Amino acid sequence: MRRGEENLRKAELLINGHRLIVRSEEDAEHIKAVEEYLNHKIEEVKENTKAVSTLDLALLAALNITGEVIKTKETLRKLGRRSEELAEKIDRRLG
Repeated sequence: MRRGEENLRKAELLINGHRLIVRSEEDAEHIKAVEEYLNHKIEEVKENTKAVSTLDLALLAALNITGEVIKTKETLRKLGRRSEELAEKIDRRLG
């Protein structure tokens, strides 16, 4: 067993009709949520494009998810910056 594998759980996923076995530190609920989300994103791609190959569907879903992650990170960065600004204002008024 490789280093760090002792904490990994084996999970079976069904992604777009394909059986996939993964190892993860996450709990079953999280893994199931990831599986459902990915299948949902693939279905969205199927409905909105003419892509038919499994690879194309997976790549387009990955692009969409990556776009969501980037937007979310930017939003979190802005919120963090705004929180710091507000904390500084509060400190100035209290101090």
